[in-house]
Amino acid sequence: MDNEKHIYRARLDFLYQSIAMYAVTLVIYLIVRSVFVTEAFPKIWQDPLLILLSAITLLSVFALLYNFYMRRQIEIAPNELRFMSRVRERKIERADVVYVQFGPLTRQVRRIRMVRIKLKNRRRSAYIRLANFERSKKLLADLREWSGPLARDSQKTVRGSIQPS
Repeated sequence: MDNEKHIYRARLDFLYQSIAMYAVTLVIYLIVRSVFVTEAFPKIWQDPLLILLSAITLLSVFALLYNFYMRRQIEIAPNELRFMSRVRERKIERADVVYVQFGPLTRQVRRIRMVRIKLKNRRRSAYIRLANFERSKKLLADLREWSGPLARDSQKTVRGSIQPS
């Protein structure tokens, strides 16, 4: 791996999309309700569906703001992985890694969704869900290159058992 750092930020596009869809649904519901059903603009405290749609939209906005504030990212350096956010930074040295497992960790699926990093000094593994980060294919390629001889695919292992090939 080259000597430069590779940074992958957390994806937020699904939150933008959900806010847009909930807002459009809320507007369509208000139009249908006020024009076709009651011919009056509904009051928010009198309509439980309006309360629910508004709450879901606000919750999505708060989730977006929280994730935007946290600025989660993974930084891949030649000898370490850094998991960073605004409040915490965790570093994994390559010397502390037992193995790096690529692939579907629980079921047979063609594409790789998760990366499991088994550490020497911890009982639990570290997991990276590739879909949660921008440029997930490039992240996968960089993780494969970073892990080198520690890499192993889980195409033959499902839940710890070996499947006949």
